[in-house]
Amino acid sequence: MVEFFAYAADCRLSGQVELVGARLSDQLNSARDVLILDAELEDLADGHVVALPELTVGHEDICAVVASGPRGDAARRLNTRKALVVVEVGPYRILGWVHGPPTADPFASVLRRGAWLPLTDATLTYRRGPDEVTDNVTTLLVNRHLIRTFRVAEAGPELP
Repeated sequence: MVEFFAYAADCRLSGQVELVGARLSDQLNSARDVLILDAELEDLADGHVVALPELTVGHEDICAVVASGPRGDAARRLNTRKALVVVEVGPYRILGWVHGPPTADPFASVLRRGAWLPLTDATLTYRRGPDEVTDNVTTLLVNRHLIRTFRVAEAGPELP
C-alpha cells in the first residue's frame, strides 16, 4: 500500500492505494481508474471532508496525483534536460519542471508520454473557498488529457 493524494476538479482526494506495479505512475498509465481505500474527499468550495471506506475514481475525474512509493529501477534512469513550465488543469495552476531527453527539447517530448505527465518541484495554486492555497510537491503526475494550458514559463513573478 502507498499513500495516495490527488487533485480533482472539485475536491482533493487522499487515502491508500495498493501498488500493483513498480511505480505509481506506471500503474496510473496502465489502468483506467484507481481504487482508493480509507478515502477522504475535501471539498474545494467549503473545505468539508467526506470519509469513505473505499472509492473508485476514473482518470477522467483526476487532474493530478502526488507521486508516492518507489521510484522504480535506478538502472533505467537517464540523464535528462528540464524546462520550467506553467500548466493549467481543472482549477489548478501548476509551475514545475518537465524532463526530457538530453538531446531534445523537454517541452516537445510531452506529446510522446503516457497519460500522466511527471513534473518535479511543482507548485500548485488553487482556491479553497475564499482562500488561495499553495501546495509544494516534489513530484506531481498531471493528467495530460485534462490540461487546458501548457507553456514554457517566462521570466516574471511566477518563477521561484
